[in-house]
Amino acid sequence: MTNDLKSILKAEIYLNLTLRQEELSFEAFRHYKRTVILFDDYLYRINLTEKYIEESVVENWIKEISNGISTNTIGVHIHYVRQLFLFLRNQGIYCFIPSTIALRETYVPYLYTDQDIEDIFREADSFTAPHAVKNKYISYEMPLLLRLLLCCGLRVGETLNIKVGDIDFDRKLFILRVTKKYKQRLVPFGDELSNILFRYCTAIGVINDSEAYLFPEDNKYTPLKANSVGNFYRIIRKRAGIDNSKLSKNGRGACLHCFRHTFAVRSFDKNERCGISAKDSVPFLSTYLGHDSLYETEKYLKYSGDYFADTLAKFDAFTSDLFPEVDIYE
Repeated sequence: MTNDLKSILKAEIYLNLTLRQEELSFEAFRHYKRTVILFDDYLYRINLTEKYIEESVVENWIKEISNGISTNTIGVHIHYVRQLFLFLRNQGIYCFIPSTIALRETYVPYLYTDQDIEDIFREADSFTAPHAVKNKYISYEMPLLLRLLLCCGLRVGETLNIKVGDIDFDRKLFILRVTKKYKQRLVPFGDELSNILFRYCTAIGVINDSEAYLFPEDNKYTPLKANSVGNFYRIIRKRAGIDNSKLSKNGRGACLHCFRHTFAVRSFDKNERCGISAKDSVPFLSTYLGHDSLYETEKYLKYSGDYFADTLAKFDAFTSDLFPEVDIYE
């Protein structure tokens, strides 16, 4: 990654990318990194000699990248460089912060059905990767990791950063210390998952080592990489018969992050069926997911889909008076 950076700010940008890689999903980080490297290359080409980014530098870069791409894509680039600039400001480097562009949310997640989940776990439970030299525990890791994503609604990055010492078996809690926007939060789990976690930690020999990662790579103090998990999951998904070749417009396809979307919709659906109103359940769900506001949670619960059509319609009714019909990008 350092070889891709050339500007005077390459050290600071490298640090930012390192931190972002730990908190973003594989796909989200790939897009973020692409934008940041484009900006670093621009700074190198204009021969920026001071660690100071003024308004004209930012505006000229935006004009340069805006040629031949959609307004949505321009907005995504601006969104990402704003995040970089906020980080650089915290490092004591002045950066002009450009305004965001009001965009229409176009991303449509894949919501896993009961049959999908049955097929995925069947393949995950029998998964082996004989050529994965650095992943000797992978046949144990993938079944548990996928269950945490679905049953706890965790992000991939924050899941891979869990250490054994972050598991409170007495209170049945994960203490998530490395999460999006650097916020810590507690995530509860049930008795059945607690038993699975204990047996798993015992099986791979980390149960008494608080500094060991829950999902190690070649040794217990090195976490499994998100891109490795993504590659292994694509094998499992294909073996489960879930095809991403024919996607609907703006569809992301079945990916690891869609387990989190499915968790959110299923949690809302379960509460509705138990007689818990949306006004009572959604704020708690938003906090549980680690969102800053209900706007973020809305993006997880406001997509079309036949399988959860009734549930999504109920959420639409709940949010109709809360959220105005405007185009936003967060």
